[in-house]
This record gives sequence, C-alpha cells and structure tokens, in this order.
Amino acid sequence: MFNLVGFGGFATQVGTIALLTRCFGWSPFAATAVALELAALQNFFGHIRWTWRDRPAAGSRGWLRRYWRYQIAKTASLGANLAITALLIHAGFPPELANIAAVLACAIPNYLVSEHLVFRHSS
Repeated sequence: MFNLVGFGGFATQVGTIALLTRCFGWSPFAATAVALELAALQNFFGHIRWTWRDRPAAGSRGWLRRYWRYQIAKTASLGANLAITALLIHAGFPPELANIAAVLACAIPNYLVSEHLVFRHSS
C-alpha cells in the first residue's frame, strides 16, 4: 500500500514538474520544490487513509503531532530529493528523469522513517 500511495504522489510530482517547466516556463528547481510539496501532502493523507489506517492518531493533538513529525521527516526527504535532482540536471538529465532517479534513491529511507517515526504505534 505504501508503494501505491507513493505512486500517486509520484505521478502528481512528475506531472507538476512537467506542467510547470514545459507549459509555464518555471525553472526546474522551483517546479521541483512545488511538485515535491504537493506530492508530500497527497502522500500524507493517502498514508493516513490506506497505508497506516490501523494506526489512527489519538485525537486532534495526536494528529497534529503526527503531522509535525511528517513535516520534519519530509523536509529532510525533500532536501535530499532536491539536491539529487539538481545534481542530475546539472549533469545533463532532463528534469523529469532527474527527479525519477531522486525519488527512487529516497524511497526506502522514506518508508523506514514513516514506519518508525511518523506513523508509529501510539503508546
């Protein structure tokens, strides 16, 4: 389920990058930053609904703590994704392919952080 939710975010991310760079003339870096945040929000709600539905947050405070942990984790992930994407674009890759490689490089660390930090079982 993690991969299915992630694929939805990934499609949003790559589509947003293509739309913003090719149709609106945005720089690849700015387009990637916006696309990553859109995908991250989509993934957060998808993971709540499907991936870790067996781990509901305890009330509104629990939900806010979970969202806070998610934002911290995703900030690190987004930074890594942007850095990898920028390096690959600098090396001559098209923005979409550079971002695909970055997503693949970040996939396993993202799952582990989500499993053990963001959506951990409540105590």
